[in-house]
Amino acid sequence: MAGTLQWHSGAAVTARLFFVAGWRAHMALFRWMRPSAFIPTVLGVPLVQLIWFVHLGDYIDAHPVEYYAIGNALHACAVVGLFAPAMSVQGERFGGTLTAVLASPARREVMFLGRVLPAVLFGALTSAVMLSLGTVLADVRIEPGQIPALAATLVVTAVSCSACGLVIGAIGLRTREALIAGNLVSYFMLLVSGINVPQSNLPGWLALCGDVLPMSHGIQAARDVLAGVPGVGGLLLLELAKAAGYLLVALLMLRALERSSRRHAILDEV
Repeated sequence: MAGTLQWHSGAAVTARLFFVAGWRAHMALFRWMRPSAFIPTVLGVPLVQLIWFVHLGDYIDAHPVEYYAIGNALHACAVVGLFAPAMSVQGERFGGTLTAVLASPARREVMFLGRVLPAVLFGALTSAVMLSLGTVLADVRIEPGQIPALAATLVVTAVSCSACGLVIGAIGLRTREALIAGNLVSYFMLLVSGINVPQSNLPGWLALCGDVLPMSHGIQAARDVLAGVPGVGGLLLLELAKAAGYLLVALLMLRALERSSRRHAILDEV
């Protein structure tokens, strides 16, 4: 019976569930109702990371500082992309409202995908701010003609990262360790996704892990765009394919774990 009302209530209700309910759930469950929580979390942490790795890279002198600035600027979307979708599921559980949410007749895919959209927007915005700061900290040069391709790269990378965050959120239906999983994925991406260490320098199995995780192809596409290398469409398509795969896995996990949690009566266990 879940989702029956949305099939027959028209596009307006579905759109409202996707956009309005998704936005409000994102803002409330990710603790962003006030700017005092938004700025230190979403901008402060990536800024400290950007400054640290730019100066570390300048000291080591293994690659140009622009390499570290671009990689860490795009990784900034992980703060929102991984943790906001995760909290949109696990936050309901901690707040004791998950049973009420899952008892509604709303279509699950519309309800949960709507909570990913704000993460994509804020993630791309955060990366854009960090790239702008990279022009000051690391002399990253952005030509006006590169902005459309760069903007598309930021959005695609944020979509891939947010889709992975929804997989982490699905894990939160059964465990209390979803946020720990998000941290592990975020730090692992720093190692294997080409952010600070070229994937060509990694063992084959680690480079393969980086190719499977979000943002590796998006980061390479951003570097190619800023270097004036044409034809980044293939890299963006690969990143979108990863995003589609993560979304499919997340929705299947949410469905399977919801049924299992109902069967064992553990939906509200914290």
